[in-house]
Order: sequence, then C-alpha cells, then structure tokens
Amino acid sequence: MGARVHLADGPADQPEPRALARPQGRRDIHWGIYTAIGQGGSWSLHREDLGWFTDPPASWHGTDAEYHTWYYDQARSFTGEDFDAQEWARACAAAGMRYCVFTTKHHDGFCMYDSAYTNLKSTSESSGLGRDVLREVADAFRSNGLEMGAYFSKADWSRPEYWNRSLPISDRFHNYSIGSRPRAWSRFVEFTRDQIEEILVGYGPFSVLWLDGGWVREPQEPIDIDGIAHVARLVQPDILVVDREAPGPHQNYLTPEQQVPSAPLPVPWEACISLTKEWCAMRPDDPAKSTAETIGNLVRIVAGGGNYLIGIGPDARGRMVPSVRQFLQDLSEWMRVCGEGIYSTRPPENPPLISSGDDLTWHLTERDGVLFAFGLSGADEVHASVLRVGAELSEVTMLGGGSLPFHKDGSMTVIMVPPSATRWATCLRMTVA
Repeated sequence: MGARVHLADGPADQPEPRALARPQGRRDIHWGIYTAIGQGGSWSLHREDLGWFTDPPASWHGTDAEYHTWYYDQARSFTGEDFDAQEWARACAAAGMRYCVFTTKHHDGFCMYDSAYTNLKSTSESSGLGRDVLREVADAFRSNGLEMGAYFSKADWSRPEYWNRSLPISDRFHNYSIGSRPRAWSRFVEFTRDQIEEILVGYGPFSVLWLDGGWVREPQEPIDIDGIAHVARLVQPDILVVDREAPGPHQNYLTPEQQVPSAPLPVPWEACISLTKEWCAMRPDDPAKSTAETIGNLVRIVAGGGNYLIGIGPDARGRMVPSVRQFLQDLSEWMRVCGEGIYSTRPPENPPLISSGDDLTWHLTERDGVLFAFGLSGADEVHASVLRVGAELSEVTMLGGGSLPFHKDGSMTVIMVPPSATRWATCLRMTVA
C-alpha cells in the first residue's frame, strides 16, 4: 500500500464480485509500528531507495542492519493509548461508508491481532499496545452496521524464511535461493496460509481478503495462492479474494493506487487513495486533501464504475487528527443529500451527450433508468451553470434543492442550473422521458 505502483493488467476469468457489484463507500485503516516513528508504512525497512516513503526517520543514523533491529524494538513504545475503535466506526458510518478494510499485518510482519504463530503482535508481553486491535475494530465497525475486510501482506520481512539476516538483503524480495532451500520457503508458505486462516476463522465474517505484496507471486515467489483462496472460501464461500497486482483468477477486482483511471475499466475495480500524505496520520497536525478534491474523486470513481477506498488512520497515540475528523464530518453532510446518486449506481449504458460551456465538469451515474449528473468545480462552492443534455427529460431536480426549469433546443435538453444547494458538488436527478 505504501509503494508507488502501477495499475495491474486485467485478471483472467474474472467473476462478478458480490460485494462490489455496485459502488459503495469504503475506508482503509493503516496503523502499526511505523506510526510510532512518524511514518505511513513499513517501507523504511526496504533496502532500495524508491523515494521519500522508503526513507528512515530523519534523525536516524546507522547501518541497514542496525535500523532493522531498532525498527522492531519500537513495538515496545508503540502504545496507541488514545485509540477508540468505536469513535472511528461511528464517524465512518455517519459519513456514509459501508465497509472497512483493516491492516491486520503490513510488510514488517507486526500483527495487529492475537496471532498464534508469532510473538511479533499487538498482544504480546513486549508490545506497548497490549491489546487485540483487530478484535476491537471488527466489533466496533460491525456494531455500527459496516462490513469488514482484512488487509494482509503476503511478504513478511520479519521472518527468517523470507529475509535471512545472515545473508545480504538488497530489495523487497526474499534473499536466498528457494531452489537451494525449498524447505525454508515451504515453511513460509505454510506460515502465511496459517495466519490468513486464523484471521478469517477467528475474526470473521469478512467480505474481502485484501492481499498486498503483489511481488510475492509466481514464478519468483510461489505463495500457493490457489491454496490460500481455497482455504478462504472454505471458511467463507462468498468472500472476495483480492490478490492485488497479480493477474489471475484470484484478483477479483483491480486496485489502482493513488490515482483515478482516466477512463472506465472493463472489470470491477476500486481506487485506493490516501486522505493524508500517507496511509495513516504521521503527526497530530497532518493536513488532509481538501473535501472538494476528495468528493471530486468519489464522483469520478463512481461515474467510472469503481469503488473508492479512502486510506485514513490514527496517529501514533491512536487519535483521529483534526483534518481527518473535519473531512468525515464534511462527507457526512454531503452524502446525506447526494448519496442517492452514489449508492447502487452504475455508469450509464448509453450515456447522453452533455455539455455546459463553462468551467464545471459533469459526470453521470444511473440507477433504474434515472440519471444523476454531478457538477464539479474543484472549489467549496459550485456556481450557476447551463447544462445541455442529449436526452429528452420529463423532470429535473437538484438534490438538496427543488425542481429546475428546462426546455428543448433541437435534440438537446437545456437545464438552467442555479448555484449548488450543497457544497463541493452539484447533483441533479434527471428522469428520462
């Protein structure tokens, strides 16, 4: 999740996912050891320079090996004493989100749950957290009416069967010859499968098994994804398995990261975009993207047939930082009025021609023959406009406002659109005659 990755190729034999068949709001919670040292992910353990997100803290001086040891020792000071799962769940439910994907384990291997297969976990005696965070999150979000998904990294940089520290480590991949040490790799595959099974059995039900670490795949790192998917579906037959960036039958939908595709994709997809600079708050005053930008992303994603995974997370102490709190309040305000144009909608099968002749950009969704048109300006307030639609309409209503006048002009219907009744985006409901 923390890397700059490219959109994966389309998966083969793609099924129609159950839970993602129609767009909904979703959020992703990243939180771990890395938060305690002011970072948004565990990529600073990575041994290549891929940019700022792989840099250790500015105050660190020492070798890679020394940093590796120091990093894991920070689990003792990662206390998260102010984390309140119910607070997060209530705020997300009020904002109109429908399900949450929680980071059970990032690439560093630190488990935010009570794993029976490692002591590198939030419940161990040496952990400053001393609590089962996944249990708290799952219980809180389900009690507030949201479904749960489990993020899990297939890579694990803490395991000697993946990174053997007696050998040089130079990148993100395993650092020994699998052909020379097949039993070591087999132990890692079994360990991975066991941890996934204990999450799904002990903390379910889950709608999604969201597998990160797309480089852990055939042929370089055969993780037995068929076996993992088989176990997942034995436990929960309807679960979606998202083997992201690994084209094949177990990449049930695509996950473009930190970007909105420029055109609709022919397969199910979900854009994962962080609200702040990184996947969790790195400091108490972490700024967030503007509400106008984020609602604009939501509109463009849904109009393109996708879902929106908004990446937000607590700071080192577990607090919801002010910029995240304000965004969730803003989103709640907007979704209460405009959500009917978002939930259970699709891109129109035969979209009519639309134009406005000004600086607004318009995007269409459709449900049961009703068109919804969203006008975006990129600002908090959206000005008046004249919208031309290449379809015959019988009724036009501004959500949050009232009926709007319109008239025919040849093959076009001309709508006189006043300033938006809501902030950040205009939303019109248009009934096709």
